Amino acid sequence: MHQVITNPGIFPTPGQINSPPYWIDDNGARPPRINQWSAGLQREIIRDLVVEANYVGNRGVWEQANSLINLNAPTTQELQSHGLNINNAADRTLLNSRMNSALAISSGITAPYAGFPMTLTVAQALRPYPQFGNITVDWAPLGGSWYDSLQVKATKRYAHGLDLTAAFTWQDEMASGAESEPANNVYNRPNQKYISPYSMPLVFVTSFTYTIPRFGTNRWLRKAAGDWIVSGMLRYSSGLPILVPTANNALSSLIFQSTFANRVPGQPLFLKNLNCHCFDPNTTFVLNPAAWSDPAAGQWGTSAAYYNDYRSARRYDEQLGLGRVFPLREKMSLTIRAEFFNVFNRTYLNSPDSTNALATQTVNASGQVVSGFGRINTGSTYGPPRNGQIVARFQW
Repeated sequence: MHQVITNPGIFPTPGQINSPPYWIDDNGARPPRINQWSAGLQREIIRDLVVEANYVGNRGVWEQANSLINLNAPTTQELQSHGLNINNAADRTLLNSRMNSALAISSGITAPYAGFPMTLTVAQALRPYPQFGNITVDWAPLGGSWYDSLQVKATKRYAHGLDLTAAFTWQDEMASGAESEPANNVYNRPNQKYISPYSMPLVFVTSFTYTIPRFGTNRWLRKAAGDWIVSGMLRYSSGLPILVPTANNALSSLIFQSTFANRVPGQPLFLKNLNCHCFDPNTTFVLNPAAWSDPAAGQWGTSAAYYNDYRSARRYDEQLGLGRVFPLREKMSLTIRAEFFNVFNRTYLNSPDSTNALATQTVNASGQVVSGFGRINTGSTYGPPRNGQIVARFQW
């Protein structure tokens, strides 16, 4: 694969610009190194009730981070060797001009090889490998990850029919290029450390089982109502971070590398609280386009890819069960269990459209949101509807 890219005698079909399927990094076989550690305390508060707290952390290096390389993007130093500066308006015009234009011809910049399509831009001609478009990178071990958390857990051992476990996690998840995070500036890798796209800083999970005791004096009532086992698992967590909008400052047409819009101080990120259940997503835009501004033409944005206060709605997972074992005779029994998912019938909306803060917010004649920054697509939802199942098992 290296020969395909670096050999100047190999080109795509004459008169066309294609791309190889991928480029494998020289260090692609290097395994990542992850160091993990923890320290904790445990104490029995009262009989059968144990509480513990743990600090858990890890650090990872050499993780796959293909987004930290743009193999076919010209650097500012390479452009300067041709006397070009992307901060100069005239040079930006030249870079976006076609090779057969009068401006490009007068600049003295010539085709990089015979057969190069002259209808393409000067910027394409100045790429490191002008015979190709974007080159996909695979297995680049350039990423890192940082994880720190406080994990608190309470366990109520089985007593009086109750078995209960509750856990709360407060965590900080950071990454640099790993987990496919987009890079704001591939030429400034140390500055690409930000919140993981899978970050959930607050997570609470509880699970329980309770055996209903037999009560009353009636023999048949005691048999019918007692010994049922009620169980459940309830999970609540922060929403996932929303990706910061891409800037519209034409940087991608100059050096084939996008950047993020800048966050505007003092502007709210949301027009509506995504967790309030107080708006109709069919008629409401929820993100504030005024919270973002494009960097100057030819400049890199200063934003991170994700922010802790810029997240989708909180996530829920609530399950309940009810079951019982009916002994029939020696070595023979019937087990019946009912399981219910999304028991409170919660609606899981899609994350709002957030890639372009300048995308026009469009509403049709009936007041329905059609498109634009901050629209929630209600044509589909994620997460299961409320449903249940009954399972019966006969043993002998």
